Amino acid sequence: MARSLKSEAEFFLQQGLQLSQAGAYEEATISFDRALQLYPSWHETCYFKGIALYELQRYTDAAACFQQALDLKPNYPEALNSYGMALFSLGSYEAAIASYDKAIQLRPDFHQAWYNRGNALDKSNSYEAALNSFDQALKLEPEYSRSWYNRAIMLYKQGKYEAAIASYDKAIEFRPHYSNAWYNRANILNRLKRYAEALQSYDRVLTIKSDWYAAYYNHGNVLHKLKRHEEAVTSYDNALEIKPNLYEAWYNRGNALDALGRYDDAIASYHKAVTLKPDLREGWYNWGSTLHKAGRYEAAITSYDQAIALDAKFSRAWHSRGVAFRKLGRYAEAITSYDKAVQHNPNLYESWYGRGVTLGHLGRNEAAVSSYDHALAINPAFYPAWYSRGVALSHIGDYQAAITSYDRALAIRPNFPPALRRRNLALDPNSPSMLAPDLDSDDDFNEPVLAEDMIQEFRNS
Repeated sequence: MARSLKSEAEFFLQQGLQLSQAGAYEEATISFDRALQLYPSWHETCYFKGIALYELQRYTDAAACFQQALDLKPNYPEALNSYGMALFSLGSYEAAIASYDKAIQLRPDFHQAWYNRGNALDKSNSYEAALNSFDQALKLEPEYSRSWYNRAIMLYKQGKYEAAIASYDKAIEFRPHYSNAWYNRANILNRLKRYAEALQSYDRVLTIKSDWYAAYYNHGNVLHKLKRHEEAVTSYDNALEIKPNLYEAWYNRGNALDALGRYDDAIASYHKAVTLKPDLREGWYNWGSTLHKAGRYEAAITSYDQAIALDAKFSRAWHSRGVAFRKLGRYAEAITSYDKAVQHNPNLYESWYGRGVTLGHLGRNEAAVSSYDHALAINPAFYPAWYSRGVALSHIGDYQAAITSYDRALAIRPNFPPALRRRNLALDPNSPSMLAPDLDSDDDFNEPVLAEDMIQEFRNS
């Protein structure tokens, strides 16, 4: 009778193993349960049932099965390793490490336990210890690409970028179509501004996995950095075809279109970005900047106001708002905006300069000189401020000081006809030309600048 029971239990155990191998884990657990009803003391059955439950992501139940197996056989390295995996999946990283340590103590050449230990140490923010664990795993199994991959992540987290790239290269050597390794490698090269190499890695990712929207997105960012803006737009479009609500892609697509001078298309792209993410400060600002370049100053001001509503200390938005008001001839509002810009960023010399130009339009030339002086104290090489300072000094009759200012502008930019012309006029202050209105435009020095690209790296771990 006992023999018959054991044979029946073995039948259900083998049936469970076959079902597990076929991926029918739910049915496998039923077979393992029937085996355990007949022979409750079989530690292997507890262990294999735990594996099936783990595959079903029933981690609490799996951990209980592995614990039951260990109660029956405490020196069971496979169960200790699997118990650690279940604990890891439940977020109990310290307990997982302890279980892996016991497995390794019993079986020092257990490379999978060393690898899993490294993952748990990573989650505990013990990056150096995790790196050592992956190194141990690789001594035992040098061609295990996942260990090379996770080792690279530890190196990256410690800022060892070149070593991380080398580790990704090893992962790829043993698994050439390892798309995650190619992708993370590309992200590091991107971070290191090695854009041509990064582009090649992203290209490789996309030949392996053509539906990876994040790879298309970062591919577009690199092309944009390389000033290959048309191609960048195509990459962003590919990302958006896969994930239409990726606001980052709409935003950076707008940046690329702006760089191409396709302002209407850029405006539409920024509009989509802020519709998807209304608190996108840079989106509102860049939308305003492109409207500004298109000569739509009132609409630009509205967009700058939205950016400022999100960040009252956004000095660049205050500055560009001031420029737009000045171009509309609304000088008092322009000065208020410039004042806000330098309040939040006293070193924003462009705002001190724009403030001076606006004060000059109001005939407040002494105040304009003071504003130019602030700009030049921050950036002595900013020749437009030396030039405009000379104009203001000429208007208040200080021709010698004006000539000195023109000379400073010409020393920085010798080929600057407006400064040469006005210097000659200052040498003959009684010339009727001195009474003529200013014809020199300062617009070249007041165009709004786009905000920084939001380059996101969707790093895998």
